[in-house]
Amino acid sequence: MSALTTRPRVFALDFDGVICDSLQEGLLISWNAHTHAPVEAFVAPGLAGVPPEVTDRFTRCRPFTRHFGHWLVPFVISSIPATHTEFAARYDELPEQTIKAFTATAAHYRTQVRRDHPDRWLAHHRVQPRLRGSLTDAYIVTARDIGSVRQILDAHAMGVDDGRIFGSLSDKQDALRTIAVREAVEPADVTLVDDNIENCVAAQAAGYNARWATWGYTATADRAHAIAHGITAISIGALRQSLAPRPR
Repeated sequence: MSALTTRPRVFALDFDGVICDSLQEGLLISWNAHTHAPVEAFVAPGLAGVPPEVTDRFTRCRPFTRHFGHWLVPFVISSIPATHTEFAARYDELPEQTIKAFTATAAHYRTQVRRDHPDRWLAHHRVQPRLRGSLTDAYIVTARDIGSVRQILDAHAMGVDDGRIFGSLSDKQDALRTIAVREAVEPADVTLVDDNIENCVAAQAAGYNARWATWGYTATADRAHAIAHGITAISIGALRQSLAPRPR
C-alpha cells in the first residue's frame, strides 16, 4: 500500500493499536480492577496472576473494543464473539450501572498504578518506532485518558502538543468536528487513522476521511468489513510517508 496520493491536510490518529501497543497494560488494568486486586498486584504477580483463558478471551476481543467499558466484556462471557455486531450485542446485555462502576474502578486503578509504579506501567507499552518523529502535525483521538497518553509520549520523546490530544472518547465524531473547525478545513480534509474498523465506518459516514490501520488490533472479518464499506486500508509505512511535515 502506498502513501495517500492526494495528501489530506489533517490527520487524526488513534493511539492504542496505531501509535502504541498496550494490550498487556489493558489486560492487567482491567482484570485487576474487575477482581478488585490491590495496586501492588500490577507488579506482582502481574500478568502471571491473570488466568490463561482470560488472557485469551481479552486478546481475541480486543479488536472489537472502542472504549473502557468494552473491556469488561471478556471477563463476563464464555464464548468469543466473531464480529463487531456480536460483540456489541454482548455489551448491550450488561447493566448500565455495572459498566459505569467498572469504568470508574478501572480508570482509578490506572491512575494509581501510573502514580505508584510508573516504570513498571510504562514497560507494558510499546510505541511504534516507525512513527517516531512523524507526529508533530498530527492529532490524537483516543479512548485513553490524556494524562496517560502524555506520560507514554514523553517517555519515548514523541512530541505532540497537549492541544492536539483528545482523550477519554467513547465516540470520536465531536473531536473530529473540533479539529476540522480549528484547522478551518472541510470534514473530508480530516483523515482518521484507526485500527477499529467501526470507528472508521462511523467517521466516514459523518463525512470525514478514514483509513483502516492494518497493524493494530484487528479481527479476521475486518478486511471484508472495510471493503464492504469502502474503507481504504493503510500500512504503517504508507502512514509514515503521508505524515511528512507540512511546508511552513
